[in-house]
Amino acid sequence: MKKKFLLPNLVLALLVFSTTIAHAQPSTTHKGLPALSQVKEKSSNNAAAPSLPVAHGQNTRSRTSTAAAFIFNNPAGCAAERPSSVPTEMLANVQAQLGTNINLNDRRIAYVWNGEAGTKLDTTDNTSAFEFRFNEFQAPFTYKADQVVTIFLQNGFAVWLRSYDGDFRLLAVPMNADVQGTVWGNYVTAYWQKDGKPNDSTIVPVSKKLPCQWMIAEGIVSNQTLSEMFDLAWQMPDYTAAGNQYLASNCQDAQAISQEKIGYWDATSMCGPLTWQINHDANAFPYRIGSYDADASLFINANPRYWYGRPWNGFDPETFDLVVETGDPMPHYDFSGKGNLYTGDIIFSYATSEQYTSDDGRFSHIFMVTSIDGNGARHSITNMVKTQAGVSDCSISDVILYTPGDTETGVINYEWDNHGYGFTGRHGFDVFRWKWITYHNEGTARQYTVRWGETIETIGFDWKVAPLQVAQANGMSVEQSLSPGQVITLPAP
Repeated sequence: MKKKFLLPNLVLALLVFSTTIAHAQPSTTHKGLPALSQVKEKSSNNAAAPSLPVAHGQNTRSRTSTAAAFIFNNPAGCAAERPSSVPTEMLANVQAQLGTNINLNDRRIAYVWNGEAGTKLDTTDNTSAFEFRFNEFQAPFTYKADQVVTIFLQNGFAVWLRSYDGDFRLLAVPMNADVQGTVWGNYVTAYWQKDGKPNDSTIVPVSKKLPCQWMIAEGIVSNQTLSEMFDLAWQMPDYTAAGNQYLASNCQDAQAISQEKIGYWDATSMCGPLTWQINHDANAFPYRIGSYDADASLFINANPRYWYGRPWNGFDPETFDLVVETGDPMPHYDFSGKGNLYTGDIIFSYATSEQYTSDDGRFSHIFMVTSIDGNGARHSITNMVKTQAGVSDCSISDVILYTPGDTETGVINYEWDNHGYGFTGRHGFDVFRWKWITYHNEGTARQYTVRWGETIETIGFDWKVAPLQVAQANGMSVEQSLSPGQVITLPAP
């Protein structure tokens, strides 16, 4: 039988009058959970669960009203001080901010896997961990979890997405001193480490989110650690520099790079992982929760037409446009007349109407525009596979895709049109374009609605515009915090 979990009436009543929770929404009425002093941790077989040592520095936190130096602004939605340190109140605050569309009581799961203990723990009467069923966030749709994860985090939970027993789950562990002496302590410690992850194979790796400033003030995480975890440089990605480290003139070297540097087994079919790696190294992925930032899996076995939009479906639609979805052949396509490609564009070219490759040299391919040279030629760093009779070789090369006004030269028009390197794109192609590229191409100001967890720095990063310019365009200081739902102006780039 599914267990029912209820949140306290009193906490929700107090929440109505609270001034510490920003943008709280009306919540449904709930009954009480036991207090921390009344609960004990139990494993699924009622054996005592092993404990972890308290992480260094985590047991000496103290609240302070003294202003501290913060390297990032307070993210949108964050309170000035910790809203609550009582897990039941924290959870009620989350429910209030999520609103009535998501009922945490209905989603909560009783027996929860703990990787440190190596067993499931019964959390019915325990407030050291809460887990909820969110199957709508199943990869590749992890980006849909961004707001929910952010709200949990801002109310004092370390949040991990997990997948096991047929469900996609959200694990929330209170960032409290009481938790540090339990088997859940490392779930908090690992969250605030660069590439940190607890000993738990069920975790689905996704990008992390900035903390509220009260977390820094309490010593949960330091400015130094945050500077290592988050690179929010707003300048344009340098895809060429990112890709040049993978250049290889022959198949032997390309194979070594594919396996040793990129972690993919085959240089001849590494186009997806290579494209992902260049974007990752160039720090080009948006500041959102998403599994796309963790590894190249979204770009492996990709085919938007036949795999339900993969890899495009793994990205928040608010961050990109499919500017081209055509069945027209890519070779000899009039890009100048129909719309040129730009640096950062990602292209998928289709081999046939039904499959990836064929025995006659047709192949599907994913690649990107890494630069535009002084003549306007579009370049890509991609893998090239020779298919001439009696010749078998491959490379990772900086190639010219096409030059505007010329539909005969460049690999799109010649090499990939069955001139020594097979042929691709005869059944059409897609062009994926980040919205920031369109914003810069248009060169005009636009309105933007602030999301939960964003700062002027993250918005500058996502749109490749200096945070100071964003602040000036809105008559605010660069240190000013934003609010979820606030409409601001992105200045003309």
